[in-house]
Amino acid sequence: MRKMNPDDVRSDFDTSLAEVQAFYATVRAALTTDKDQTLLVRNTILTAATLWESFINDLFIAYINRDTSQFQIHLRNAFEADHTAKQQLIAQHFTTVTLTKHMTVDMITELLDSDGNNVTFSSYDALRKGAAKYLPEAHRAGINGLSGARKQCINLWLSLRNHIAHDSDRSYNAMNQAMASDALINTGLQRGVHKVTHVGSYLKSRPTPNAKPRIELILDEMKLIAAAL
Repeated sequence: MRKMNPDDVRSDFDTSLAEVQAFYATVRAALTTDKDQTLLVRNTILTAATLWESFINDLFIAYINRDTSQFQIHLRNAFEADHTAKQQLIAQHFTTVTLTKHMTVDMITELLDSDGNNVTFSSYDALRKGAAKYLPEAHRAGINGLSGARKQCINLWLSLRNHIAHDSDRSYNAMNQAMASDALINTGLQRGVHKVTHVGSYLKSRPTPNAKPRIELILDEMKLIAAAL
């Protein structure tokens, strides 16, 4: 039976993110125009946020693969919720549902989304609710235990990814709302009074003259938060 190890999932993500950071550093050193640097930081955060989404999907599968207890509760609830009153009555009289304790990775993946899509979460709060839905308490402790700043960092890079991908009024407002959060005060990632119109300028900028560019601060936080989950 194929197993997924959460430690391996974290290690794979760490390696992939390190490759993104190394590529960014190499290319940034070679670029001479502001326009090219803007394109670099936009593509870098888009790539990193996409890696994050795949990491979260794989981490959930690995945790469920290790302990299916909460996932079994979810499956039973889903089975009962999808029945009409008559179907529920028939099921009570004639149907016995037996859920296996040991589920394969392929089985878990299909049960999470039969269309083969990754399990994704649009915000930290959605991630927390998803963990409560699918994961036993011990495996969601890292998600629940994040500081307010780190919770908001997740919201920040998800909103950046969405705005770069969609460039809509809704994504623009959501991004600026995430940037304005007081939870980011000590991270160097909180925007000023004025809304951020140009994502590239925000990502290239430094909160203080001696600080790293914000794109690098975000990648550093992503690495640390992933290790804590």
